[in-house]
Amino acid sequence: MTSDNKPSGLAGVASRLGDWRHRYREAGLSVILALQVTIIFVVSPLAGTGRFSGEVVEALRFSLAAVAILVVSRRRWVGAVVAAAFVISLVCTLSLRAGAAGETVYVANILVTIVFDLAVAWTVAHAAFDSGRISVHRIMGAVILYLYIGLIFSGLYRLAALWLHPAFNGLPTPRRGALSGLLYFSLSTLTTSGYGDITPVHPFVRSLANLEAVIGQLYPATFLARLVTLHGAVADPRSGRREPD
Repeated sequence: MTSDNKPSGLAGVASRLGDWRHRYREAGLSVILALQVTIIFVVSPLAGTGRFSGEVVEALRFSLAAVAILVVSRRRWVGAVVAAAFVISLVCTLSLRAGAAGETVYVANILVTIVFDLAVAWTVAHAAFDSGRISVHRIMGAVILYLYIGLIFSGLYRLAALWLHPAFNGLPTPRRGALSGLLYFSLSTLTTSGYGDITPVHPFVRSLANLEAVIGQLYPATFLARLVTLHGAVADPRSGRREPD
């Protein structure tokens, strides 16, 4: 300890880092949303046209989200999961690109992606729905969680496409096309737009798609609408309502 009772050395660095993370935690949600939208709606479609391989998209998603989540996470185990998932994904990606890996590595890469998405979604949900004043950044966090639901289900659909036959009609057969196609199918199911160009065939996949559609309908009408209502009540002094601390 120094003379002014402030910690020094490693303790001081940790304390300043904690203060910095506390200050920018909610702003980090908006950063994650910007990165997530870029990956889903820009990078992934380019992968579908062959500009990027599916493995490169996954590596970018891990690296970008890992950097952003370090600002938001308050749990050490989440950081450990992010770091481990990134390392495993990187190894799988390099092996797949070199052509030295088989189906097992491809499946492992999908599973690691799902675990990573779940860890990030849990962290974002904890930050977005925590107690305290509802800010615009926290509403952005709720949007992130909504998009992560689509990402997690797309990973489950990729596993179903590998293990259940026939699982889909209209799905591109190459892995590169399947990655982009199933993300498109997942978001279409989540938003219930349902264009019908890719359709589930296997009973289990149909049940999974029904579950995602139900979540896609209930989530915006309950959790997201609740945050927006609380934010509006705090922002409008005439409402007479106050968000509890």
